[in-house]
Amino acid sequence: MKKLSKYLIVFSLLFTVAGCSPSFTYNNLGWLSGFWIDDYVDLNSDQTDKFKHIVKTSRDWHRETQLPLYKRDLESLKAMLDKQVDHNELKAHFVQAKQHWQTLVDKIEPELIDLANALSYEQRVEFVAALQENINDEYQEHEEKTLKQHQKERLEENLENYKEWFGTKLSAQQKTLIENSSNTRVSTFLLWMQYKQKRLDTLKTLFMQKQKPADFNQQLAVIINDRFAFMSEELIAADDKNLDNYVNLLLELKPTLTDKQRRNVRDEFDELIEEVSDLIEG
Repeated sequence: MKKLSKYLIVFSLLFTVAGCSPSFTYNNLGWLSGFWIDDYVDLNSDQTDKFKHIVKTSRDWHRETQLPLYKRDLESLKAMLDKQVDHNELKAHFVQAKQHWQTLVDKIEPELIDLANALSYEQRVEFVAALQENINDEYQEHEEKTLKQHQKERLEENLENYKEWFGTKLSAQQKTLIENSSNTRVSTFLLWMQYKQKRLDTLKTLFMQKQKPADFNQQLAVIINDRFAFMSEELIAADDKNLDNYVNLLLELKPTLTDKQRRNVRDEFDELIEEVSDLIEG
């Protein structure tokens, strides 16, 4: 269930900054973490002002229009704890939650394209080189462990997450359900890396032309906005299968909850809802 927070708000809240309130993090540190252009390229004064404008206006828009939707989703999911829910209904909820990120991308796409047009050729080259280095580092870090080590770490993380959500030690039945689900999950790391590399290769081809083509904006819009254009059918199928697996696990765990665990899950939802409410209020 902790995966819920990742689906809904991880990209905008980034609660992992030690010692910072969610509101401080949202307003100052984590916003648009996936688009931190100035982490990859040195911007001049005008470009920096343009980027700051994108951050401020999109953050304000997001607070006013999107966070209320996240709050509604959390309230809806909390309500499902006390009623009969089938697989399709719960899966549809998570599919809808994933759409929130796409809504954000749709919103900021025109301004990101405008900023990209302000980059020099040298800055564009610097940008794609930095992105490539990130991909290489991510792949290298992954390769330092075996598949079994990755699976073991993932299972341990899942067990700890559910223990935190339930507020008690997990029962033997609950541990077995979580372990079985973890063991049947399809590993998608390499497929996601292929997706990232394909997307970056397309960006490289576009950015490393000294003379920008006439359809520069249109090509960049596809790279920014159409992630499915770069996802293989194998990745799409595996991602969907893993979502089915996750939904099945939640439905299997639900009847195993003790009264104490159920109360703790409600408290966890209430805490998330309160945090989102605080962010809405600024």
